[in-house]
Amino acid sequence: MKVILKYKFAVLPALILLFYPWSLPAEPAVNSKVEILQQYQLKVRGLKCESCIPDVQKSLKRLDGVRSAEITHFDKAGSTTVVETVPGKVEGQQLVSALKSDGFRAEIVSVGEPREVMLPAQSGFIKFRLFD
Repeated sequence: MKVILKYKFAVLPALILLFYPWSLPAEPAVNSKVEILQQYQLKVRGLKCESCIPDVQKSLKRLDGVRSAEITHFDKAGSTTVVETVPGKVEGQQLVSALKSDGFRAEIVSVGEPREVMLPAQSGFIKFRLFD
């Protein structure tokens, strides 16, 4: 017990620093980054099973300017895929071509308006490279 009491003045500040970023109110951080993204909704055909989902995501994420690619509804007749891109770097036809080159058929269902998205500030673990 004496050992714990002896080091309590060193442990307490370390715990406060470790959990400090999560105790802050949800306000935009100074280091947060704003990016403009555009959303495409695609209907992708040619997926035989759910194990093909990572192949579709890899095909799309390989393109420069694609920030995310998620299949929101799996169906063998046509899966719904939502892709977030940086406007001007990737066009909808490039997404369709990338999927076609990997053996999938795709068509654009809808194109969203470009919008500002605030990327979250990095946590203390990432900022200070604690787990690299």
